[in-house]
Amino acid sequence: MVDARGIIICAGLTLAAPLSAAGQGMPDSAPLLMPSGEMAYPLDEIWDESQSMIRLRFVVPKLAEPSSVYGGDPFRVFEDMMWLCSTQMRGLTDIGEFPQDQGWQGAIITMLERDIPFGTRDADVVQFFEGFVFGMDGCELEDDLYHD
Repeated sequence: MVDARGIIICAGLTLAAPLSAAGQGMPDSAPLLMPSGEMAYPLDEIWDESQSMIRLRFVVPKLAEPSSVYGGDPFRVFEDMMWLCSTQMRGLTDIGEFPQDQGWQGAIITMLERDIPFGTRDADVVQFFEGFVFGMDGCELEDDLYHD
């Protein structure tokens, strides 16, 4: 089934059409300049109704490069993920509405060094995931147990 926005809804998940050309590893979408200075290319949106979570995936080509600003610093990756959550969630709902107003609990931000299909494991592709909940001030960590 396809809704009015052209979003695919199936088995409790809603998938936006992928923006990348098959097999090329890079999306066709315009890049976003993140606070770290690295570029992120938006991939797809996955509206997981069963968990009330919105999954946003981004290709960050320099994610695995030792000479990038990340260079083994997970806090820089986390800061960019927080920024992606806070800035990119705004455009997914109607103006003046927040995702939590429509029943969504939070977001899972994924950064990949190149595009691979959702749910795919590939030992040759660096991937980072982080869960956030929607709070009064935007995106907040989903679970403080894993972050000291």
